Amino acid sequence: MKSRVFILALLALAVGCSNGANAPEPAAQPPSSAAHTGGTLPADDASPTGNDAEQAAPSSDPNSIGGMVGKVVPSGDTPSAQPAQASDAIVGETVKEQSFPVEFELAGKSEFITTAEDVDGRPQLHFYVKKADAVIELDYEAESPGAYYSVAAVAFRDVSGDNRKDMIILMEYVTGAGQMGAVPVSQLLIYKQTESGFVQDQALEEEARAGVPYRILTIQDVMTGLATAPADSITHAWKKLKPGRYELEGSTELQASTLTVEAVEGDRLRFRLDAIYAADEEAAERGGVNIGNIESGEATLSEADMIFRDGDFELTISLIASNKLYVSDNGVGYFGHNVWVKGMYEQSQ
Repeated sequence: MKSRVFILALLALAVGCSNGANAPEPAAQPPSSAAHTGGTLPADDASPTGNDAEQAAPSSDPNSIGGMVGKVVPSGDTPSAQPAQASDAIVGETVKEQSFPVEFELAGKSEFITTAEDVDGRPQLHFYVKKADAVIELDYEAESPGAYYSVAAVAFRDVSGDNRKDMIILMEYVTGAGQMGAVPVSQLLIYKQTESGFVQDQALEEEARAGVPYRILTIQDVMTGLATAPADSITHAWKKLKPGRYELEGSTELQASTLTVEAVEGDRLRFRLDAIYAADEEAAERGGVNIGNIESGEATLSEADMIFRDGDFELTISLIASNKLYVSDNGVGYFGHNVWVKGMYEQSQ
């Protein structure tokens, strides 16, 4: 009887040890959904292959963002990863027409988000890259703090020649100062996609601006600027100016001005200018129209502008954009009473 009890005790001990060995461990906690400030977005589930496998090791935390974002790094320097920080909060209302899904070579499928935050009655723009719950903000400094800013364009192009999509952002603002105070000015932002994150490259921004002399830029202008030597930028831009009619913004049937570009030949611009002014419709009907015109005008390149001279009178024609000109004069009387030619001219469709 005692031997039977002993055998049963051994069996019970063996079963207990077996259950202890197979007892479930505490459930693994899911990774935190909090993002980190920085420029490295989480990698996709699919591992990169080829050269990308060496350049982009998948993150151990699928929601982490490490590295840097929006930091200005001199051209040619390689940014180093920095400790992860707290998530960037998305501030302001989303600007839907300037927010897009995008797939980056290193970070994979993401969202580019533009928002506008109301600060003292003016929109302060913010730019974010979001993947899953990870959010980073692209920092920048406004060229004209306090000015009214808007987003003109966003594009994803390889501007650094590494076969990765970089970010090009064009904002516009007006200064309100000087004779062109109401004419928008473009501020260009370029963020390179690197192993350490999205890094603002001011050297590329300056290179693009030096390659095109326009006040208002398009995405194509940025790409052209990056491919054009600064010494050739002004002559190259004038050669690209299309012949045709350019109309003064705000022209009406009673007050209007049209500049016709006939040709650009070397450092000279051949043009014609026709402007009118009438006090009212009755005056216009009875022929009370003041006229100002320049027939067979020829302007000569001076720095970045074309200058037409006739005696003491000077007319300046400036490139504002690839399809826009700004005309001004030195105030010497030349046209009929109240005939107005100053302002922005846009090419007629």
